[in-house]
This record gives sequence, C-alpha cells and structure tokens, in this order.
Amino acid sequence: MNIIKKIAGMLCACVMLQTVPFVSMADDTVITRIVLEVEANIQVGQPCSARDFEFTVPDSGYEVSDAVLVNTGTVWGSADVPRLLVYLRADDGAAFDVDRSDILVRGAECEYGRWDGNQFAYIMQLRLPSLREQVGGIEEAAWSSSTAADWSDSYNVAYYELQLYQDGKKICDVQSGVSHYDFGGYMRNAGNYTYRVRAVNQKNENTRSDWKQSAPSAVSAALAEQLREQYAVPWGGYGQGGPLSQGAVPYYQDRYGWIDEGSRWWYRNPDGSYTTDNWQYIDEKWYYFDSKGYMVTGWIDWNGKSYYCDPESGAMLVNTIVPDGMGRRVDSSGAMIE
Repeated sequence: MNIIKKIAGMLCACVMLQTVPFVSMADDTVITRIVLEVEANIQVGQPCSARDFEFTVPDSGYEVSDAVLVNTGTVWGSADVPRLLVYLRADDGAAFDVDRSDILVRGAECEYGRWDGNQFAYIMQLRLPSLREQVGGIEEAAWSSSTAADWSDSYNVAYYELQLYQDGKKICDVQSGVSHYDFGGYMRNAGNYTYRVRAVNQKNENTRSDWKQSAPSAVSAALAEQLREQYAVPWGGYGQGGPLSQGAVPYYQDRYGWIDEGSRWWYRNPDGSYTTDNWQYIDEKWYYFDSKGYMVTGWIDWNGKSYYCDPESGAMLVNTIVPDGMGRRVDSSGAMIE
C-alpha cells in the first residue's frame, strides 16, 4: 500500500552520522531498496523552509520521519541549489540494508545515504535542481508613453518575448534584452494597441513565464501619421528587407528587431535597414553582423584587435575570461588582453 507523507522539517547546524554493523534479520523484514519522490514548492524571495518540500514513499516498510534544510540563507535566492537531509524510519520489525545503487529519488539527486545510528533509521542528503532553471513571472506590463512598453523585471532572464496587437490583431513578434521596448516603428495606423510579454530562462529557453497582458494604448490618426514619418520604411516588396532575401514570407514585411532564421539571427531596424560587416549597439550590448547581416559569435578580429561574442547570446563579452577553453581574457572595451 502506498504511503504518502507530507512533513515539515527544521533547520539544524550539523548532523552526526555513524555507520553501524547490520544485524541479520529474516528476508521479509529487510529493506533492500529505497524509492522516494520529492516535489518542491519554492518561490524565489520567500523564506527558506523544509515546508517547501513534499515527499511520497511509494514502497511499504519505511516512511519519512523528518527533513532538515541544509541551505543557510533566510530566503530563496534565484541562484540557490536546494539541499535537504531526509530521515527515513523503518516500520516495526523492518531494517535497512541498501547500497547507494539501491536508492532511487525522483525530483532530486541523492548525494549520499547512510544509516543514522542504527539499521532501523536511514539518512540521505538530496540536491534539487538549481533555481537558475526557473524564471520569474512578470507582475506588471504598462506603457511609459503612447508607443513605449515598460514592464516589471523578472529573474534568471535571457530575454523577453513580446507580441504587439492592434485592435486584437497581432502585428509583430519581437525580443528585448531589457524590460522596455519602443513599438513606434510598428504603430503606424490609428487604433488601440496592446502588447503581451513573457520572460525566457537564461539556462533553458524552453522554460518561459506566463504571458502578461498590457492595457490598451490609443494611437490617433495624427499620431499615426507622425509615426509613419518618423519610422519611414523603404520597403520595395517581400524578401527585400534583410538576409531573408530568398523566399521570404510576407510576415517579415512589418517585423522589426531580432529575427530568427533557423539557426541564424539578424536584426532589422525600425526603418527597415540592417547592419552588415559592422557592430551594432542593441539593448545596451554590442553585436557583430557579417557581410550578409547575420549575427556572428566567437572571436572577431576588428581594427587590429580581437573581440569575443558569446556563443549563446551573441553579445560581446567584457571584463571576463571568455569560454573558448584557452583561458583568455577581455578588458572593459571587449578587446583581448595580450
């Protein structure tokens, strides 16, 4: 019969562990494997507690008697790796006789396991996934002007995804590395505009927050005319606005910002132009684009110096050791230190 235990633990300074000889018992009273399921209910910024974890013991013969949090912080941080000491107690007449290979933990990794004073009690230290693999939700999405979107910061964010709508019809998809974006180049017609935004995790782009919807921003006919003049689009037809010159779809005619072409990225400015064989400063970071307008990563030789663009984000790195396996550093300007 499955036994499900939801228990609360408490913090402790240290735990004394010792190994004792196993006392031989009848085969039907010996616990030869441990199976444990762990579910975490953690919120970054909330107080740390063993109450944030729930345990399920699908096998019979033992139960969770206590859990103690190893982490010493007072609140959960966005980079924390939760660790727990979990105490198991054998049922009356049963005893543990398990090796590390006999332990299966779902939802966590067992770092070690030992008897806790006698063969009737067992202790394991568990490590749960890093909170860096979580991404925070967006609390507010607003307009700082008629065309400028401004939303609340999240945590563990690689970038934000945005969608703009005019009178309920989607106009564009864009990305931003910061918590604001000017949609002026897209709001070229009178109407009521809304946008929605979500955060993408920096460790796993498949992890995203829920969408957050903004209130409407009204664009009058006069403002729309002004925006058309300010963000003139020299567009000669489909497929003529960027690297997607062959077989481009009409969707890109009105799209600006970062554009994903399979495994390659390019950046279309609100005026329809894009950078080639040069650097461009986007959302407070520098990026380099090749002769066809595609973003370049890795080492880049420029005006007698070498610069390094991150293989994942494409942004130029500064004041750090670059991840090229050679231990080389770049200075505050991004140039390699000889």
